[in-house]
Amino acid sequence: MPNPTIIFVDDDFICNHDICEILNRADFTVVTAYCAAAALDAIATGDPLSGLVTDIDLGPGADGFEVARRARAAYPDLPIIYISGTAAGRHPFEGVSDSTFLSKPCSPQQIVAALNRAIRLEAT
Repeated sequence: MPNPTIIFVDDDFICNHDICEILNRADFTVVTAYCAAAALDAIATGDPLSGLVTDIDLGPGADGFEVARRARAAYPDLPIIYISGTAAGRHPFEGVSDSTFLSKPCSPQQIVAALNRAIRLEAT
């Protein structure tokens, strides 16, 4: 069985790189995006996806909430995990349903655990 493929979106290069390394070691295939436009391009390919992890504040352009809405439009049951140090209060109002929110700073292990829970729940 192939590794689950996820898109990881964070405009902080160091954070993105470090977390993606851990996700790869945890047997995820990671598509890395540093902005909303790159994430939306990755979603538009139509390749099979098992999850999306996105920061909320992604700089100019769309935010993580918009990325998640577009991902859910393309993949209705896609597990979504938001990570942010500033948007916890917005998640209940702007986040897609059945999504998870992790406050930054969060450890890569917390992200791995949240993905494993979300993907396992989707598989049942």
